[in-house]
Amino acid sequence: MRKFLKGPFAVLMTPFKDNKLDEEVFIKQIKRVNGTGVSGFVVNGSTAEFIQLSIEEQKRAIELVSIYKDADKKLIASACTGNVVDTVDIAKYAKSVGADAILVCAPYYFTYPVNEKKQYFIDVANNSPLPVILYNIPFFTQEIELKTVYELFDHKNIIGTKDSSANMKRLMHQLDVAKDKNVAVLTGTDDILYSALFAGCVGSFTAFAAIYPNEISELYSAMDKGDYKRAKEIQDWFMPQLREADSKTFPFGYKELLGKVMGEKIGNKEI
Repeated sequence: MRKFLKGPFAVLMTPFKDNKLDEEVFIKQIKRVNGTGVSGFVVNGSTAEFIQLSIEEQKRAIELVSIYKDADKKLIASACTGNVVDTVDIAKYAKSVGADAILVCAPYYFTYPVNEKKQYFIDVANNSPLPVILYNIPFFTQEIELKTVYELFDHKNIIGTKDSSANMKRLMHQLDVAKDKNVAVLTGTDDILYSALFAGCVGSFTAFAAIYPNEISELYSAMDKGDYKRAKEIQDWFMPQLREADSKTFPFGYKELLGKVMGEKIGNKEI
């Protein structure tokens, strides 16, 4: 079950038109990744601005990916609602359209003590019909403490973690603990992709896999072949573009890059 979490996954972005999901451009984004070496799609992640989407809009995005993705591509549905009921509701819908797992961040807005955060993930995992991937994204919500991550690795319905902290020390400790458990450790940060893969991460959920699916796939291929020089060259090619993307309010710089390579307008929602 956990073996499908290997390789690069493209975190799709949400193009808006008249403050609604631009389905035509969204479908083009999916089709552009089809046929590449990318392992699958992550829908309604942070780069997708899920916080700007209603539950029904999130479900529609999941449905569109399930319809238009190639059969060999996996589908990870982000279910980051901040409460158990809505998160499980998305999980049940995602299951009904053939998703493979859900990605769940820590509850946000309120500051929860460690034991309540842990219980949140346990409650979701106990009730989700799909396996759960922990999502550590401390830039936008509370960090999942490492001790909690290690304990949650023992839950039968928690199959991995996506760590977007860009903290290699934290990543290394998770990899060390995970080697004796049946869980996958993935990075969510394009800036450290080369380093994370070299350290032992089995895959990644990142925006650049949606923007540059062929280049990301080539980096993975080079790593698999032991051609670290070529892999580092691709990583180095990414770096100035990552600086440019990060110079703008997240995720607008990434959307601009995607629009440029697609030749499409990736509209933003009015705030």
